[in-house]
Amino acid sequence: MRERAITDLAESSEGAGPAGERGPSLPRACGRRRKEEKMKRYNIKAVIGAGAGDEGKGNLSGYFCKAPGRTLGVLTNGGPQRGHTAVHAGKRHVFSHFSAGTFRGAETYFAPGFMVNPMQLVREYDALAAMGARPVFHIDRDCRFTTPYDMLLNQKSHEAEGTHHTCGMGIWETWVRYAGEGALTIGAYLALTEGKKYRYLDQIRARALIRLAEMGSPRQMQGVLALAGDENLLVHYMEDLETMKALSAEGGLCSPAIMLGYDNLVFENGQGLMLDWSDDEEMAAFTTPSRTGIRETAALIDRVFTGQKVEVCYVTRSYQTRHGDGPMDGECHRLALGSRVREGTNAENPFQGRFRFGRLEVERLHERIRKDFLDCGSLNSYSKSIAVTHLDQAPMSGELEAETLCYGQRYLVDRPDFGDNSLHF
Repeated sequence: MRERAITDLAESSEGAGPAGERGPSLPRACGRRRKEEKMKRYNIKAVIGAGAGDEGKGNLSGYFCKAPGRTLGVLTNGGPQRGHTAVHAGKRHVFSHFSAGTFRGAETYFAPGFMVNPMQLVREYDALAAMGARPVFHIDRDCRFTTPYDMLLNQKSHEAEGTHHTCGMGIWETWVRYAGEGALTIGAYLALTEGKKYRYLDQIRARALIRLAEMGSPRQMQGVLALAGDENLLVHYMEDLETMKALSAEGGLCSPAIMLGYDNLVFENGQGLMLDWSDDEEMAAFTTPSRTGIRETAALIDRVFTGQKVEVCYVTRSYQTRHGDGPMDGECHRLALGSRVREGTNAENPFQGRFRFGRLEVERLHERIRKDFLDCGSLNSYSKSIAVTHLDQAPMSGELEAETLCYGQRYLVDRPDFGDNSLHF
């Protein structure tokens, strides 16, 4: 068993929420992959949260992105409701649309299963540019995209129900819309004429206005109906779609074959195994309609690569957390875990509610990882590793220590407050 001493990991956390998607069918295998793979070996990592999100996936993703050569961070599932906080060289940012390795020069690829939100993307791009980092990103033509009307429906529906298991980013409503008829991928939308683009979005707006009006009295819904019906909102959203296209590396769209042009690939899954899509009606409300584990990530890898070594790194804190409603074993008060346990990124908010703490159920953790790893593909060689984060706040229990020794490699990670140099073991 190898144990990696990581000396330059940066602070990280994820604002995970139960909003995502079940990925669409992936494109066919890239025709030239076998010829290229005879000439090249790739460094491939998949980073997966083993809890309910907020485990520290950005920490590991950023670390893996420091490998020499060209690096591509692949966003595989969900959308910009993810919040992977990374600190590097004095810069701190909560990454939603871009790889947590952006500060280290990694480029970003939105895989077919990822949902893009043009408004949020442009805003985040500008924020990073102001920090001196201009992200290089690539959009798969089969990505779905979220509209402001999806966001309003998402927020108001949960507000009406009084529930706290969403990030309010419209991911669930986007998934519902694409589960119906006539929803266009980003590639299909951008191929339309200007007039057809407007009419397509106007139809989405019209359906949203009908649903919003049904969520409360005219007086209660007056403000949100005015916002949703505002012509400026639709026009500005159309502008953001075109800006997103112009900012992308190709000034357009790409396919999974783009991954062949890199040396290192870091697949950054959003959310965690406890939020994986559930077909159980009672549990579905507390999970995300996307596969948060290795299944769809492995399917994408196996569509493009063969005969490669793939490390699947499962990430957990030394204790358990959950943001929002839903079942949670071992829940307790934060201070019951120790006086140093704290949370600096995830705050209570109207959509997710409060951030919860609990003791880590090691046996359940092991079972989640065991079951998920069974979904690895057969065209590449998959191995699993484990990362335990936040050890500066709470040490590993003896049971967790013993469990981590069962992995071929483990990463033991403190969570520093500022930058690489403050990390210690």
